Amino acid sequence: MEVRNHVQDVCLIESAPGNTFLSRLVNFQPLTNSQVKVKSYPLDQIKNHRVQESLVVRDLLLVLVGLEGVYIRYNNSYDPRIGSEDEIRGPDFKIAKNMDPSLKSFAKWIVKFGKIYVVLTRFSERFTDPVYGAVLHRLCFEIRQFLSNEYMRCIVETAETEFETNTQFSIRELGQLLTQNCVFKAQLLHELVQEIMQEMNRRAMMDREEADFQNFIQDLRKEKETVQSSVRSDRTTSVLFMTDSRINLHARGGVILQLVEDKLKSNWGNQRNVDFLQNLFWNISAQYCTMLEKWLTNGSLEDPYDEFMVSDTTKAAPNQTSVALNSLNSERLWDTQYVIRKDGLMNQLNSGDVAFKILMTGKLLNLFRTCCNLQGLDGVWPLGNSGPLTKLPQGTQLTLYVDVHYERANKLAWSLFYEGYNLPRALQEIHQNFLLYNIPTFFRKFFNRSLVELTKVRSDAVQEKLQVSFQEYQKSRCEEPHNVILPLLNLQLDKRTFYRIIEQFSSETTSEKDNADLLQARDFGNLRDMLLQNLNMQDRNETTASQSKESQYSVHHLQFEILVPFPLNTLVSKTCVVQYQMIQRYLLLLHYYNKILQDTWLEINKNKVWRHAGFGMNVKRWIRRCRVVHFRMAQFMKFMLEYTSQDVIQGGWVTLEPQLRNSRAAGFDYYHSQAALQDFLTQLMSHSLLTNASLVRLLIQITDIVHRFCKFVTSLRKTLCLLDIRLFSSYQAQLPDGDQYDEQMALQKLQELQDYLDLIWDSFTQHRNAFAEGVFYYCDHGSVRSGENPVLYLVERLKSLE
Repeated sequence: MEVRNHVQDVCLIESAPGNTFLSRLVNFQPLTNSQVKVKSYPLDQIKNHRVQESLVVRDLLLVLVGLEGVYIRYNNSYDPRIGSEDEIRGPDFKIAKNMDPSLKSFAKWIVKFGKIYVVLTRFSERFTDPVYGAVLHRLCFEIRQFLSNEYMRCIVETAETEFETNTQFSIRELGQLLTQNCVFKAQLLHELVQEIMQEMNRRAMMDREEADFQNFIQDLRKEKETVQSSVRSDRTTSVLFMTDSRINLHARGGVILQLVEDKLKSNWGNQRNVDFLQNLFWNISAQYCTMLEKWLTNGSLEDPYDEFMVSDTTKAAPNQTSVALNSLNSERLWDTQYVIRKDGLMNQLNSGDVAFKILMTGKLLNLFRTCCNLQGLDGVWPLGNSGPLTKLPQGTQLTLYVDVHYERANKLAWSLFYEGYNLPRALQEIHQNFLLYNIPTFFRKFFNRSLVELTKVRSDAVQEKLQVSFQEYQKSRCEEPHNVILPLLNLQLDKRTFYRIIEQFSSETTSEKDNADLLQARDFGNLRDMLLQNLNMQDRNETTASQSKESQYSVHHLQFEILVPFPLNTLVSKTCVVQYQMIQRYLLLLHYYNKILQDTWLEINKNKVWRHAGFGMNVKRWIRRCRVVHFRMAQFMKFMLEYTSQDVIQGGWVTLEPQLRNSRAAGFDYYHSQAALQDFLTQLMSHSLLTNASLVRLLIQITDIVHRFCKFVTSLRKTLCLLDIRLFSSYQAQLPDGDQYDEQMALQKLQELQDYLDLIWDSFTQHRNAFAEGVFYYCDHGSVRSGENPVLYLVERLKSLE
């Protein structure tokens, strides 16, 4: 081995802390611009142009790897030890003044890549920390691979070898060599790195909580516009789903992939750049593809650094335990645990309904695994010959790939709900036992026997008696087969009356907004409206002096509650239960007033006092008119009950039930089934007029008039006895002591009865006519959906009752 003598200059860096760090200079490489430089030979004294070019090329070979040469050195402002965490910048170089102009123009172009090399190197060193996510970590790996396998080989193995062996190697050839091999890749990577750093700096300086809130409000507005456009266009469903609007501190996952994809689109006309960026995109998205594949095939989310498009909102912090599934939080977890992460959602994944299908696929698979207690779904309804996902599909390929997995997830959901839980039978039970439709045993064994308690003022004692009576009814039917829903019911007397509940959900209490908006919500409808509208809550809740006193009868507070078991509550959500309850309470009110009118009919037509033959013509005329008033009231209430039961509820159920029973695994769609049930209940609410508080208020006032009339009629036995001497004599023993027959008083009482009956009839007629006009206006102005509209039938019948 040949031994050569080298002159080494060693100096102490005075600016170093404690003067402990030594810089070793081997003739050509000072580490900072302030160190002792190797004395250079003046270029203007070199007469041979070829010698000057060789010296410049030698310096450029050093500059290309981030070092300074003799004639091309670091700018005085550059110090590699000084830098900000928010930026990565390479060195600026200064070129000797006396360099040949032709050489200087080439040198100015080539030195830029020395700066690019330093930037790429430092970027790959800084962002290799796992906290930045797998995608950025893989990008740093690809940058290091490029620098070591392509860039450095081009400089060291090719350019330096040519410089040392080829005496004719020129600066022009160096530029051509760089252009042909690696310069365009270095430029693309440098541009990408700069964009990533700008995004990192933007996130570091922004108020992320404010941005999170603004994104949340924007989502609510967008969701509201989607629902309104869906209702206006008479579409029964619209793809709505919750999103995670939080902004990550660092740019991760989809943010990096989207930047690469944007760079790819901006270079679409350059095939060489496209090929490089496409391969880069496929390489750095490998871990993202793995997360996507596991989510779509197994419903499992493995995203430790929050970079995937699906977010687990219940993911526990390092010092916390995860949320356990139970009967109280199962529905909330289904709605809110897995949501779409807006931060980093790529454009191709956000087009159409791709994001929704990806979210629902994983949620359904996770639901299936949870219910079946499975760790994995390998071998359960296999996907065929589809191999592992190695590249993120694009365009139509992505849509087809997602559709295949979405269809498989729905098949598994069908087998779970239909074969495992017999969904049609469960909804049939809810329709009967919870909605209390077409179930005569309930009214015969409980409701009719509880009329006295239901007529009393709401109290804890009344509630306790009703609960005991209902529990006896439940026990009487406990031996019936397939009776699952009835044991889950719980009777309560709500603190708010039926009208107050309707008023809360009505358009009038939300500043005349569309009737269907609130009913389309899942759990957060009230919050949406409170945030999007500037409502004066205090003024809205104040009651005016002219407001009539609310009825305090227990029947107006009666409702049945149910806790739908998991996983049926993912379909029959809390929103559905609330709508069921409102329709249920409405039916109970109609049944109640029809029942008291029936009892009153027995009083008027069967009681001996009312059928007394000795009454004068004036009294008989009044009794006949009283029966006419009763007939008109009973006709109206019976019609409202028949319309609600037959035309609205039965008509809607006839449409929904075949969809449920005829569903097959091949055509089952969980979201469409969920939307069909939601639309069924929304139609019931709309066609039953429960979305308009004015109409409900008029109807409640009519029932109050009916109740007053029935109470008035049932209290008239004593008064009728005082109107006829023979009837008074027959029942004198049953009357209180001191009552005596007085003809003059009888005439006065008859006049009072006639006046009161006139008052009742006028009030009932006015309210009934106002109700009919309100229904006509409600139907004519598009407050209900078009098509099969039973409200039109209601309008015609109400006109016939006038």
